Amino acid sequence: MPSFNVAKNIDLLKDSDPNKRRAAVEALGRNMTKSAVPLLLALLKDETIVEVRRAVVMSLSLLGGKGILPTLLEIIKTDNDLETRRNAAGGLRFLGGQIKSEEILPLLLKEDDDDIRNVLVGTVIYLREESIVPKLLELYNKKSSDIQACLLEIIGSFDTPETKDLLVKCLEPACDDKLRLIATLAMGKIDDVSFIPRLHNVYKNDSNKEIRDAAYRTLEELSIALHYHSVEHMVQDYLERAKAK
Repeated sequence: MPSFNVAKNIDLLKDSDPNKRRAAVEALGRNMTKSAVPLLLALLKDETIVEVRRAVVMSLSLLGGKGILPTLLEIIKTDNDLETRRNAAGGLRFLGGQIKSEEILPLLLKEDDDDIRNVLVGTVIYLREESIVPKLLELYNKKSSDIQACLLEIIGSFDTPETKDLLVKCLEPACDDKLRLIATLAMGKIDDVSFIPRLHNVYKNDSNKEIRDAAYRTLEELSIALHYHSVEHMVQDYLERAKAK
């Protein structure tokens, strides 16, 4: 197999054919050519072809290095192309050593595009900074239901007493269905057996089939993890324990 020709692909960054420029950009990123970072940053400033810009953002995200974070943040805030912005948002995940969750929150709160918001949510979850939970809880109580859903996704990924209290509160019938579904799924991820009676109640009585199905899947996963023969066997055991308390 021929070796990767760095010099040739760097020369192609100046080619008049945008397809060749894009192919070179992708190749430099795929082959982790760190020396190409300054050239890709320079190309991004002048490049007008959207497909090439998208590729540059992806490759810069993979390569990392000095100067990339400010560029990605600026693209998320100002670029006219949604896919380029999504690529930049996803690229933040690769720069975990350079950015904190609290710096991503303002981007998340201002974002109108659902896909980009979801990418930013995933990045904050990926960074795993539990110290941000109090801030998230504070924001949760002040925001609209769409933003609350994003915040609850993040909050529900942390196993803290405050998280558990909020998840229980979000299971109440008065809560928005989207929030109740997120809370149901989050209870399974936290893997706390104290949720079993509540999840069983949701499974048996909730008016929303999607939420009932999610509760059952969560119970099923817990029963397997806890080595029960069936969901019913596990639920009965934990209902009796709850009654004994």
